[in-house]
Amino acid sequence: MPDFIYFMIFPAVGAMVGWITNRIAIRMLFKPRRPVNILGLKIQGVIPRRHGELAMRIAETVHEKLLTSEDLGRAMNDVDWEDEVRSTLNRILNEKGPGSIIGRIPGIAQAWKSVVLPQILDTLSKEINRLIARYRNVFIQKIRDSVDIRNLVAQRVEQFELEALEDMVMNLARKEFAHIEIVGAVTGTVIGIVQGLIMVFIG
Repeated sequence: MPDFIYFMIFPAVGAMVGWITNRIAIRMLFKPRRPVNILGLKIQGVIPRRHGELAMRIAETVHEKLLTSEDLGRAMNDVDWEDEVRSTLNRILNEKGPGSIIGRIPGIAQAWKSVVLPQILDTLSKEINRLIARYRNVFIQKIRDSVDIRNLVAQRVEQFELEALEDMVMNLARKEFAHIEIVGAVTGTVIGIVQGLIMVFIG
């Protein structure tokens, strides 16, 4: 067999094998989603098999690095409670409270909006904000003690559909996965060239 044939066949076969191998490896991150027995060997995608462990690792990272209970407490402390309380009261009184009825009565609606409602809002807002200021630290501490961010995140990740997770990862890392497949092809080509050189030298 002519020597140049080695440098055509081996690199081509190596490139194809490298590309296919890496492509299969990428697909096996998610598939098969359920365990499949092949000759007594149980095969399942890495992420489906370790879905619970992955959820806990993500939850631990979020809890320890991204959003601690102290961060949540500080965020609550930075809220402008006066505006929040007033806007919430205004919405409740107008949409579900007496304003939803009075506001439709001719002659009374204007008095409600211009006189009665502002007085009610001022009185209730001041009282509620006074209570918030008084018990804010107690409330924030209660949140810190009672909200388990780790378990909350873990539950949400575990509830996330594997199919949706696969679509998200594949769409997000499509270019990176393509590069991995190309690297497999290039590596296979190099190995094929080395094999060709070996065949030439020993031939």
